[in-house]
Amino acid sequence: MTATVTHLLQANRQVVDMAINKFLPKMMAVAALAAGTLLGGCATVATPTASAMRDGGLAMPPAGWLDFCARNGRDPSCQAVQLDASKWRQLQAVQASLRSVRRVSDEAVYGKAEYWTVATGAAGDCEDIALAARDRLMKAGWPTSALRLATAWTEQKEYHVVLTVDVARGNVPETLVLDSRFAVVMSWDKLKQMGYRFTTRQAARGPQWVLVNS
Repeated sequence: MTATVTHLLQANRQVVDMAINKFLPKMMAVAALAAGTLLGGCATVATPTASAMRDGGLAMPPAGWLDFCARNGRDPSCQAVQLDASKWRQLQAVQASLRSVRRVSDEAVYGKAEYWTVATGAAGDCEDIALAARDRLMKAGWPTSALRLATAWTEQKEYHVVLTVDVARGNVPETLVLDSRFAVVMSWDKLKQMGYRFTTRQAARGPQWVLVNS
């Protein structure tokens, strides 16, 4: 009787061991996956994919953000370029200097339809002149985030590149434009009224460009 009981116990133990060896790895894998999903651990899980968020036009900041910046003036995101008399003179001087650059196509100078470079001599295409304006303002201490190239179709339906300059008068944001077609600094609102249709411009940071909501 004792031998029979012992034999049965050994047989049952073998069945339990087989079940553990068969199902335990799967149970552990499921548990690890659940832990990784819930806790964000080292388990391999699928990462979400997303498209890039694109900027539109300028908008008045929320009242709460204006209050935040009033209390946290050293926050880099709150440090918009204030358009004082000194900054305005700098813009005017750079705009006046652009008039001395003769408009010449990239095809005539470089033998190719498109070749963007800073206009360092007396001739250049519209984008070269816009890059030159950007370069001169950066050397004067303007932040690159405020100096953004933009593409547009003019009132004459011609493709064009200009330099947009984001500034603020107090808490009111504005975008001014240095355009090689004009002798004075323009506002983007004025150019839109004239028939300009802005399409894209540089993002405030990084190499990307964003769509413009006109």
